[in-house]
Amino acid sequence: MHFLQVLFVLLSLITIVIAWPDGAPCIHAVYESMNPLEAVEHQGGLQLTVPPYHIEVRQKCYWINQPVEIILRGNTSMDRFRGFAMQPISYKGPNRGKRVGQFLRLDDNGSWQQQCFRFKDSVTHSHEEKKKQIKLWWKNELNDDDYVQFVATVVKAQKEFWVKSIKSIPVAPCRIERNGIQGYKPEPITPPPPANQFKLDTFRLFDAVDDELRQNMLETIPNDADPIRKPQRIQDFFKICLAIIK
Repeated sequence: MHFLQVLFVLLSLITIVIAWPDGAPCIHAVYESMNPLEAVEHQGGLQLTVPPYHIEVRQKCYWINQPVEIILRGNTSMDRFRGFAMQPISYKGPNRGKRVGQFLRLDDNGSWQQQCFRFKDSVTHSHEEKKKQIKLWWKNELNDDDYVQFVATVVKAQKEFWVKSIKSIPVAPCRIERNGIQGYKPEPITPPPPANQFKLDTFRLFDAVDDELRQNMLETIPNDADPIRKPQRIQDFFKICLAIIK
């Protein structure tokens, strides 16, 4: 097989082997887009309907450096989800459109984690089991000038997810507006910007190169049912890559 064809195979398989069951990765494109379509196995799953989930904010306003309780949950007890990412975005103020404040862990719920521990302004799931709800806390310790809106991407299944379509009512600084925002109307749901085109093109090329080779390689890599820890699976994957190149 030509070297470039092998390269396409390897690049595509990386996404298959290293998927996101343990949360969205701390990668710039994913961090900024909050879009599962950055992983090619989610192609075809984007939903533009009204999402069956919502974000509750327990306080009408926030004080600087004081925790605010947030809950992501389904609209009914049957509406569960497997994955999510959430960020606090300035709705109005000097930092409009930017992430503000940081998420806190005030209980022992292990179902969520910081997406990037350095920043603490984006959280994601830590496992792919179905969830009824996720409770989080957030605070802004730098200023109380921004109205904050919590924005989430929620994954119900590999081929069913909503990108930045779940949004809270914006939360005002208490020194400006203690009774909360009145008459808020959510914006219409629109498609997100396109995902990384190079990655998608690579996937399509790989898909047309050699189906038999792809199947043989995938059968060689341990699947989720195998009692092999993920780090070992990744090591095995790269051993296979080296063997093919040789």
